Amino acid sequence: MKLVTAPMFWRLWAALLIMGHAADSPAVAQAPPRETVLRAVEKTFGDPPGAVRLDPTDRVWADKKNRRVIVDGYIALREGPLEMLACLIGTKEHESIVATFCKAQTVHAGLLAVGAEQGRPVQWEPEFHPPTGSEIQVFALWRTPDGQKRNIDARQWLRVIGSQDEVLEPNFVFAGSQFWQDPDTGKRVYQAESGDLICVSNFSTATLDVPIESSKVNSGLMFMTFTERIPAVGTPVRLVLQVLDPTKPAGQAASQNAPAADAPAQDAPPAAAATSEAEGREPSGP
Repeated sequence: MKLVTAPMFWRLWAALLIMGHAADSPAVAQAPPRETVLRAVEKTFGDPPGAVRLDPTDRVWADKKNRRVIVDGYIALREGPLEMLACLIGTKEHESIVATFCKAQTVHAGLLAVGAEQGRPVQWEPEFHPPTGSEIQVFALWRTPDGQKRNIDARQWLRVIGSQDEVLEPNFVFAGSQFWQDPDTGKRVYQAESGDLICVSNFSTATLDVPIESSKVNSGLMFMTFTERIPAVGTPVRLVLQVLDPTKPAGQAASQNAPAADAPAQDAPPAAAATSEAEGREPSGP
């Protein structure tokens, strides 16, 4: 078994999606069928202006001018402990708030295209080293049942277990996952395709991870859903992955743009460049 890191490999488009972990939680079971949710997503969100769609089957766009990647999905879980903020549809919905209609490699390629710098995944041995990479602030956009627009810094959905209102403090980093190379066939597999797109527990396979020590052992999980702030299961959601300016002190841009803790869902975007345009034109059709 050989692990290979290959940033330049992203210039070549692979098309592999590994399906994993059955979604057997009661909360996950409430979600409508995949095609039903996909149609709802398509009706809710149009193409973001100024952004390029990266794959005809993946709902992922890259906006190079504004240095952001836009990803569509739906609410898969709103109550329970978490290992992910977002997974790939059909993988880890039982431990992720959002399931996305994309491949992890498409998101990775998009982040490179908009100027994000890939770091390295978490290292556990011989001693712990947190994941590194460009700082990424994640926003979530959705509509209420009566059509009102809502948005939030997605960290406000991640409550620290054992607290009443403490949430994830640092932004995510672009760790970039890694490749596994089959020693017999030579085929390379991007390991985040198992579902580890945006993690809140440290995984060496994560595309985006938290730059702190965060256990993936069930008895030691750090985060759970902030249920009161999360829309209903099945709600279409657009995630905006905003690459932050590396010349600013860590966390400065995030503190300026993040919504207040007592106002997690607002009509006005917390960061206009990251949310208002990203919602896109009104979709056509019924």
